[in-house]
Amino acid sequence: MIKLVYWIIFFIGFPYLIIKSLVSLILPIATLYFIYCNFVAPKLREKPESSYKGKVVIITGASSGIGAEIARKYAILGCKVAIVARRLEQLEKVKSNIIKDYSRVKEDDILVIRGDLTIVDDCKNMVEKVIDKWSKIDICIWNAGSGSLIEFSKLQGDISIYRENMELNYFSLVNCTHLVYKYLEQSHGSIVVISSLAGKFGTALRTSYSSSKHAVMGFFNSLRNETKNIQITIICPGFILTEFHDNLKTLDGKQVERNKGNFMTASQCATEIVLAERQGVRELIQTAKGRVGNYLQAIFPELIEFLTHKFASASVKK
Repeated sequence: MIKLVYWIIFFIGFPYLIIKSLVSLILPIATLYFIYCNFVAPKLREKPESSYKGKVVIITGASSGIGAEIARKYAILGCKVAIVARRLEQLEKVKSNIIKDYSRVKEDDILVIRGDLTIVDDCKNMVEKVIDKWSKIDICIWNAGSGSLIEFSKLQGDISIYRENMELNYFSLVNCTHLVYKYLEQSHGSIVVISSLAGKFGTALRTSYSSSKHAVMGFFNSLRNETKNIQITIICPGFILTEFHDNLKTLDGKQVERNKGNFMTASQCATEIVLAERQGVRELIQTAKGRVGNYLQAIFPELIEFLTHKFASASVKK
């Protein structure tokens, strides 16, 4: 009986000691690695602001919101900025406001290009105009996109909204990246992709939008492994205070009212995006809840699914 007790203690206690030793060894190393990757390495990689003078930047979806704010920040850094969108009047307004607010930004520093990125010829025209004017491309900010809030069970046989989301949110990015790829390889440039938390988590009413953003994440994470000469930064914003949420597509065509009290401003969002590119950040999740959810999703998937649904639902007024 005593021997049996000894054997039980041995078989329980020995693995416990091994696990305890491994945890005590691995945990400090993992903690140091986490601190280095998230706080030290970005600072070491950070490019000085002075190095941006004269760089050529393309920004899509630049007629308002995040895109317009990013254009402003790169213009202030001394970059040559091409702003692209479908709304020409809004683009001209963005350009004139930047020039009016910052005297050192000249008329020739900002190029306005009207284009629908779901049209291949418009994408080609965008690249050709930038190359004709400045002969190079250093940074591409792929910001154009559209959202939707739809209930899958009420589609009634029409899935066109899925195709529309994929055309703009995914296929236009693939096409534009294909067209600028050789120029970015030559300049050892950067691609910054504005994805979404919907590209990390799935929530109700976002089957169309979320699937397009998951495709974006998959494409650019894969592309990063194919090139050593192009830096790829993926941005996952949360809710941002822009007109994007006022233009969400719905099945009945009605505007969805949102609770915008905790939405991040477009200016703050743009500041973080520009810094992420400067620091060579691989992926930036712009909310604390999103970062926590990303770490815990593999361990507690049901809990994270419940919480993401709760937070997403809270953003829509009942």
